[in-house]
Amino acid sequence: MTTSNASLTPPEPNPPVDKGSSGSTNALADQPWRGVWRDILGGNVVRSIVAIILALIIGMLIAVFTNKDVQDTLGYFFSRPGDFFNAAGSLIGDAVRAMITGAVYSPTRGFQPFLSSLQWATPLVAAGLGLGVAFRAGLFNIGGQGQMLVGALFASYVGASWNLPPVLHLIVAILAAVLGGAMWAAIVGFLKAQTGAHEVILTIMFNWIAHWGITYLLKQPLFQSENAPGFAKGKAVQATAVMPELFNGFGLGFVLVLLAAVLYWWIMDRSTVGFKIRAVGINPNAAKTAGINVKTVTVVTMAISGAFIGLAAATQTLEVHPTGIEPTIHAGIGFDAITVALLGGNSPVGIILAALLFGLLKAGSVTMEIQAGIPRDIIPVIQGLIVLFVAAPRFLGFLPRPTGVKIRDRVAAGKVKS
Repeated sequence: MTTSNASLTPPEPNPPVDKGSSGSTNALADQPWRGVWRDILGGNVVRSIVAIILALIIGMLIAVFTNKDVQDTLGYFFSRPGDFFNAAGSLIGDAVRAMITGAVYSPTRGFQPFLSSLQWATPLVAAGLGLGVAFRAGLFNIGGQGQMLVGALFASYVGASWNLPPVLHLIVAILAAVLGGAMWAAIVGFLKAQTGAHEVILTIMFNWIAHWGITYLLKQPLFQSENAPGFAKGKAVQATAVMPELFNGFGLGFVLVLLAAVLYWWIMDRSTVGFKIRAVGINPNAAKTAGINVKTVTVVTMAISGAFIGLAAATQTLEVHPTGIEPTIHAGIGFDAITVALLGGNSPVGIILAALLFGLLKAGSVTMEIQAGIPRDIIPVIQGLIVLFVAAPRFLGFLPRPTGVKIRDRVAAGKVKS
């Protein structure tokens, strides 16, 4: 695992140069749309969709072959194969209906399940953006769990112990969470820049430090709830610092993470610091030769990454668990966000869609377990399979390799030709 790559995906051979039949590099000007289908079918969007479909198929096969009713039909499969397919089809149909009912629309609850899915997706979007920043710089920030815990502690303390006017109190509490996450991640960046220690080892160790450190702090009078003696539970956030519900269970948090996605796009694609982050991610040696201070960029990248993850902590603390945080408040979001960022290709739109997908799966898993009898534990298996297919491109080797020519270059060449 090297730090020179801009993603977790192992390096692919250089894409072929589209020289056309004449062998000239001016072939793009002569045939601007030559090979466009290779770019579409072998692009990140199609690869992500295929990875999701394959993961869902494998997940359903696991559920089918571990179901008792289906297993009973296997004993006489060759004499009456229809029974097997009927039982398997019935199970899959029940699972799909349960997922839709639990995650999208219910005849009795309307679109309330979809709002629950958005709530599940909210912290995943913010944390996914944070992981995306680090990946773009070639850094593997595995410390989302610790950064969420520190951000949650900051937000909990400000929300519970500070007395400020409404609106201002909420803003300060959110900023405190962002600051906490950024500080915790920046320490990792500083240690990596100054000592050369690998960020994966550092972030894993910092996860444990944060977990046990916050478990200890939540048992101290400064942070501990008066109603939970002996337990690691924070004080309840004051009403002035709780994120308001906009309508029917839809909170402010999702709006904030959408704004954060816009900010992510601006930072990465329009700002100088984003240019430096991308330059270091592509080739740190070349970036250093060009005058970029790689050490400073490493610290800044980790700080920005932690800041987005701190926003995820704010939504968990001030919207989902305003009655008091516990050491489990991270809910595995820091690790799930790795999947989200990978599946989303580190782009803001992709991360939002990936987070929404996992929000739908998480929201529908409970109904699927109750109505279809499929344990919700199958969802993490599906997530892991998606990461496997996305991070190991050879599993999708049947898809064509892109030409490497960007769409905007094709459009520009087409205009010149016309």
